[in-house]
Amino acid sequence: MTRLAALDLRRGRYVAYSSSLCTDGMWIANGVFDILDTSTGDRELGAAMRRMLDASRTGVPTPDLRVASPLAPVLDALGARSYAIYAKGTRHVGVECDADVVLVSPTRNGGAREGFVELTEHTVRLTTPDDEELGEALRGALDRSS
Repeated sequence: MTRLAALDLRRGRYVAYSSSLCTDGMWIANGVFDILDTSTGDRELGAAMRRMLDASRTGVPTPDLRVASPLAPVLDALGARSYAIYAKGTRHVGVECDADVVLVSPTRNGGAREGFVELTEHTVRLTTPDDEELGEALRGALDRSS
């Protein structure tokens, strides 16, 4: 089963969050998240991401997106009034896990028009990484994100 999560760097804090696959085929943030200080070590960062991947599900009902943003819990915790405000200046890394393989993909912040655009040429493929290795890969991908 494929699992998705993400790590954002925003205003000196890491925001790790999990995504789930809806019955209509759309991936959305599922409300599971963690906010970490940038002084967090690689092992702890990797462990947080592993928790996010473990929380990823498939076959969840599709929410009514007109009611609330799937990232509403994150936005509320950070005091961001909207996703557009949250995304401005944020660096984003996508994480995909399928069995023992983890893909860590940096992105380019394309603003409100494009969103976060995956930089596939910089995707790192890890096989059965430990938390430290995953944390190092996440930090490296954030360095390549813009």
